[in-house]
Amino acid sequence: MSMKWTDLGTLLLQYGLISSEDLKEGLALQKGSRCRLGEALVKLNKVTMEDIDWILSKQLDIPFVIVEDVTPNLDLLDKFKKDFLIHNKVLPLYETDDHISIVIEDPFNDTAIDLIEKNVEKEVSISTGSGSRIAELLKRTYNKVGLPILVEAISDITERIKETSFYRMDFFLAENVCEIGIFGFGIRKDIHTVKGHFSSDDVFKALGNLAIPFLYEQSFSNGSKFLAVYPLVQGAEVISYPAIIGEYGLCNPESTAFTDAHVYGAHHIFPLKHPMAGYPCFVTKKTGHGYNKSIYTVDAAPEVFKECYVRLYAPSTCSSCGGTGCIECKELGYKFTHIEGMFSSDELNEKLKES
Repeated sequence: MSMKWTDLGTLLLQYGLISSEDLKEGLALQKGSRCRLGEALVKLNKVTMEDIDWILSKQLDIPFVIVEDVTPNLDLLDKFKKDFLIHNKVLPLYETDDHISIVIEDPFNDTAIDLIEKNVEKEVSISTGSGSRIAELLKRTYNKVGLPILVEAISDITERIKETSFYRMDFFLAENVCEIGIFGFGIRKDIHTVKGHFSSDDVFKALGNLAIPFLYEQSFSNGSKFLAVYPLVQGAEVISYPAIIGEYGLCNPESTAFTDAHVYGAHHIFPLKHPMAGYPCFVTKKTGHGYNKSIYTVDAAPEVFKECYVRLYAPSTCSSCGGTGCIECKELGYKFTHIEGMFSSDELNEKLKES
């Protein structure tokens, strides 16, 4: 990339964007705060950031792009992490066999430019443009393209796992893909893959669009994120405590408080300071022995109990497909038998053997 180097302050004066007094003020602030001259002038409200971006294009003899006129290349966006592009205000424009063209707010952002070059193994051709408009266009594009796909996937999964024992949805958020699994009754099954760059906030927005309140836990590994989402079924009736629930969505009967997870989309629920063993479980606000006032998921229930209210869907391998997935079992590989009533642990185990 060839550059004509003319001092930024001189260019601003030549194009009539600032006065000599403005330049003196900017240089004084630059010296005192150790920032760039352009940043100093923006802080002093002498110019806008868009003015600086435009002048930089003149200073470096590179194109200035009107970002509003750009139609994002979705295939090219998929080659980069969403957060990286938005944070660095970079918009990939097009690529050839040897070059990739980008518009970037800060053409001196060598770290971002080097990462792009290494990622695609091509020479980077640089233009500059409004950083705020780059970020706005990227966010709008990702929301328009990615979020509806994620909403559709979660909606489909939600319908398929109703009247089943799956009560948790797992989201593995990697660089270019979101893998979705389901869990319950000790069974975990990968069920859907959505291509694209997704964050936890994207998952939360998708659940919000579907009006699904939820608890969640998250963890990180090798730059990827694992998000475990527990949908909440509100207003569920519990006949007696203690209770064991093994069906879609965590039960949220009246006068209960959930344990150690954040809560979104539901009111009057709060984390306890001392969560009970066997998470996930729920504890009522009433006083008394924890076991007698608890609701457990089926795979976190006490091993031995004399009498307990049970409401669950017991899974058994689908006889039609042998667990591989078919139309009859909604591609889950399992069919489910509804069990409800008062049982001891021995009685429940016998009932499960029959199902």
